[in-house]
Amino acid sequence: MFWRWRPGGKPGRPRISAKHIAFIKRISRENPAWGADRIALEMKRKLGIEHATSTVRRYMVDAGPLPGSTWRTFLANHAPDIYAFDLTTQIMWDFSVCYILVIIELQTRSVVHVNVTRSPSLNWVKLQIRDACPWKGPRFVLHDNDGIFGQFGPGGPFRCALDTWLSAVMGIRGIPIPYGAPNSNAICERVTGTFKREALNHFIFSSETHLRQTVFEFQRYYNKARPHQGIAGIPAEFEAPREPPDADGAGELIGEPVLGGLHHDDRLAA
Repeated sequence: MFWRWRPGGKPGRPRISAKHIAFIKRISRENPAWGADRIALEMKRKLGIEHATSTVRRYMVDAGPLPGSTWRTFLANHAPDIYAFDLTTQIMWDFSVCYILVIIELQTRSVVHVNVTRSPSLNWVKLQIRDACPWKGPRFVLHDNDGIFGQFGPGGPFRCALDTWLSAVMGIRGIPIPYGAPNSNAICERVTGTFKREALNHFIFSSETHLRQTVFEFQRYYNKARPHQGIAGIPAEFEAPREPPDADGAGELIGEPVLGGLHHDDRLAA
């Protein structure tokens, strides 16, 4: 009797095709905010494939955090509208300190403004932002919580006097990074680190003018000649990348010296 009445397969509904399973996994991965009922309706109305919600839920995949729920996603989505700036220090020949302000555009990684001072203040920072945005500024400016920005207490729409001025005068929303989260402005801090590693650490500066000239020259090299790994290109050529000449054709490699030969801008001359 056992051999005669043994069932021919497993009980329950048959397994859906591997192709339909792949559809469910892909749709759930590409649309992490969708539930099983939404995916089932999407497949029924657009693909002509009808499965129960419980079946769709069984094969859905976890795509991780929802878009827009992370700081990195926010920066990526709003990169064309965000400037970020940071102050760094440079020790001079007499062990005095100069301060360097670097302002970058997040989308292109272009250094839009840089300047040097021995006595940074809120008014000086405001002047630098005006110079960086003479006609049209970004929607947001990302910065840290430096004390010279005029820190306010808890409460109120703004955390510091700089953000109040940005909103009232420039029409820009200041975004101070969270306390204890220095990585929130990591892109700009990486740029200031590049200035130090590739330029400033190789010189002994005798005056503020000497430091400013060096910073300006490296800014030009950084924007127009130095390939940036973050965008796989050159910042000043982000919107209209230059077509490189044919390396197999005629041409001579020419390296134009930068900062007295510390770096070279390599080009192929006809």
